[in-house]
Amino acid sequence: MRFWWRAGTWLWLVFATLMAQAADGRPGIHEAIVAGVYYGAGEQASPAGPVEGDAFIVSPYLNLTQPVKGDALLAGGGVLISAPVAGNLYGMGGSVLLESPIRGNGRLTGGRVEIGALGTVAGKTTLVGGRVSVLGKAGQQLTVFAEHVTLDGEVDGNVTIAARTLAIGPHTRVKGRLTYRGSQPAQSDPAAVIIGGMNYLSFDFEEETYQPVAKVVAWVGAIAFTAGLFLIGMLAILLAPGWTEHMSRLGRRRPMSSLGLGLVVIVCVPIAVVLLMLTIVGIPLALMLLMAWPMILLLGYLAGVMAVSDAIAGPRAEAKGRRVFLLAMGLGVMLLFARVPIAGWAIGMLLVILGIGAMALNAMGAVAPVRIKKQTPVAPEAGKSELASRQEPTFRKE
Repeated sequence: MRFWWRAGTWLWLVFATLMAQAADGRPGIHEAIVAGVYYGAGEQASPAGPVEGDAFIVSPYLNLTQPVKGDALLAGGGVLISAPVAGNLYGMGGSVLLESPIRGNGRLTGGRVEIGALGTVAGKTTLVGGRVSVLGKAGQQLTVFAEHVTLDGEVDGNVTIAARTLAIGPHTRVKGRLTYRGSQPAQSDPAAVIIGGMNYLSFDFEEETYQPVAKVVAWVGAIAFTAGLFLIGMLAILLAPGWTEHMSRLGRRRPMSSLGLGLVVIVCVPIAVVLLMLTIVGIPLALMLLMAWPMILLLGYLAGVMAVSDAIAGPRAEAKGRRVFLLAMGLGVMLLFARVPIAGWAIGMLLVILGIGAMALNAMGAVAPVRIKKQTPVAPEAGKSELASRQEPTFRKE
C-alpha cells in the first residue's frame, strides 16, 4: 500500500519537477528525485546512481543497472532488470528479463517474460505472458499464467501453472507441490526433482469454461496496453509540447503526404531489413531496425490518435491539459472500437500509417501549411476624406 500511495500522491508533482529539470538532465532522459524517490522517462531511461527509495521508470528500452533500496515499477517496450531491488518489483513490457536478485515479491507481465539464470525472487512470484521461462530461482511461491511455459530453475515453495504447454527442464528443483492445468501433459525431464509431486489437471483452453477467463485476460491486457500508451503520450505532451503539436499539425494539414510516406515506410523497412541481412556489414543495422520496428508501430499509432484528438482540442502547444484529456478520450474510444470486426482493424491501421508518416515528416523538417483568414477592408466613414484618415497625431505641450 505504501508503494501505490506514493505513486498516486506524487504523480502530478513529478510532472512539474521533470519539466523544470528537463533542460539540465542527461540528453534524451527526463528524470527527477523527490524525497529519495526516482522518476525517469525517455529513451533508455535509467538512474545514473543507486536509488535510495522507490523507482518509477517508463522507457522504450529500459535497463535497470543501479540498485533500488525500495520498490520498483518499470514499464517499456523491452525491460531488463540487471541490478538488485530491495523491495517489490513490478515490471511490464513487450519483453521482460530479470537477471538480478529481488528481495521482495516479483510481479512481471509481458509478451515474453523470463527469470534468467542470475535472477532470483525471495518473495512470491507472479508471471503472466505469452511465453514464460523460469531459469533462475523463485522464492516462497510461483504462479504462472501463460501460453507456453518453460520451468528449469528452483522454487522454494509450491508452483501453480496454467498454460497450453509446460516443459520441465533437467535443472528444475521444486521443494513444494507443482499443480499444472493445461491442455496436454507436461514434458518433464527425468532429472527434474519435484519433492511434493506434480498434480496434472486437464484443462481444454477451447472449452466454454476457459472463454470467460480468456476474455478477462484479453481486456486486462488491452487496458494495460492503452494505459501505457496514454502515459507515454501524456509525458510527450507535457515535456515536449511544441514538438508534439508540430507533428500533430503535420498529420492534419498534410494528410495525403503523411499517409503516403507512412505507407512507404511500412513497406520499405521490412524489405530493407531483409536486404541488410544479406550483407555482412549491414547485419548490425538490420538487427537495430528489427528491434526498433515494434516500437515504431506503437508510437505511430499513438501519433495518429494524437493528431485526431488534437484536431478537437485546438492543438496549441500551451493547451496541455485539454490535449491530455482528449488524448485519453481518443485512446479509450479506439480501445472499444478495436473490437469491431474489420472496421476497427482498418481504422487502427490508418492511424498507424498516418502517425508514422507524420513522425517521418517531422524528422525531415517538414513545415505544416498555415491557414490565413482573409480580412475584409473597412471603408472610411462617410464625410471623411482619405487625407483626414491619414492625419498625423498631434501632441499637446504640458
